[in-house]
Amino acid sequence: MTELRTVILTASDAKFLPAACCQIMSASQWLPDPGRADLKVVCCDVSEHDVRTAYAFFDKHAVNAEIVEPDVDALDVKVLQSRWPRAAYLRLYLDRVFGAQYDRLIYFDADTRVVAPLDGLLNADLRGLPAGAVHDYIYYVTGNIQSRRKKIGLGPTSPYLQSGVMVFDWPQTLEKDILGASRRLIEEQPERFNSCPDQDALNAALEHRWAPLDPRWNMHELYLMHGNRFEPFVTHFTSAKPWSRFRQDIWQEAAQWYRDQLAGTPWEGFVEDQSFKDRMVRAAKHAKLSVPLHLRSFAGRRAPAILDMMGISFRDELLPWTPRGSGDVEVMVDALMAEAEGRRPNLLPPEEVLPPATRYWESFAHS
Repeated sequence: MTELRTVILTASDAKFLPAACCQIMSASQWLPDPGRADLKVVCCDVSEHDVRTAYAFFDKHAVNAEIVEPDVDALDVKVLQSRWPRAAYLRLYLDRVFGAQYDRLIYFDADTRVVAPLDGLLNADLRGLPAGAVHDYIYYVTGNIQSRRKKIGLGPTSPYLQSGVMVFDWPQTLEKDILGASRRLIEEQPERFNSCPDQDALNAALEHRWAPLDPRWNMHELYLMHGNRFEPFVTHFTSAKPWSRFRQDIWQEAAQWYRDQLAGTPWEGFVEDQSFKDRMVRAAKHAKLSVPLHLRSFAGRRAPAILDMMGISFRDELLPWTPRGSGDVEVMVDALMAEAEGRRPNLLPPEEVLPPATRYWESFAHS
């Protein structure tokens, strides 16, 4: 079998460049051999000093990686809201950065860390489709998938991918203009794609055209906090980052890993110290997202001032952003692993694998 010519990359601006470089270093450590893929960090809004520091970091860790700086003004990167910097949109412009010299393009968010051999991702079966990804199953276990589908125009049973780790059949992606279609969706319907612009646009452009990957290739925060049966291949810190002073307590090992990699570089202060007050602030934010549905319902009817004090809009946030329990998360990940391995048909819709008793949002949404 001919070996695929592969590029592994992440994207970043100056703020997250230390994390992006650590990400690429983690990928290099788990390659089956050093020449198996080209490693690149695609950057925007960085200085010459940032670039020199990045190359010094790679030299320190003996990583053969390249910093790529496309002309983002020429690319005309569209930014819908300030929550997401221009770097977050760069994945939608990779077809204007990389040509057909690659067979496969593997994209990682800068806030991911590879912790297992990459052979399975390098050789992932995309089933003849343009891309492969892991489901963003937090939407399934909390019920928020229904409003997400409606907003971005997905069908009622369509799965929803998490764009933090993606594998592209690159010639097919170029031929079908997948990224161009994603960009046009944002430009033509900004009101539909203003929540998670790049991810939502990729979901719309790739509806029923992406292959499900083993969820361990993008073990995002939901499972890291609520599951314990499976070890990740790639960890994804989707909210509070390990280098932030508001990080979760379970991120302490990860925080130390970033400290160790950045020690002795101009970035060694990148991981912030965390005080007791910082931990309390983080706990309060988590509690706000976790307020159970029945308590929201009660407070909305009897004591709306409580929700006001917590900054929760009862009308706009009917559903929580954490699952009722770890059991739902494990059931979902079990099913997604079976789907990725071909042991069961594609899940349409994926949330149907949850026990009826836990799909509490269904009766609430129609009440």
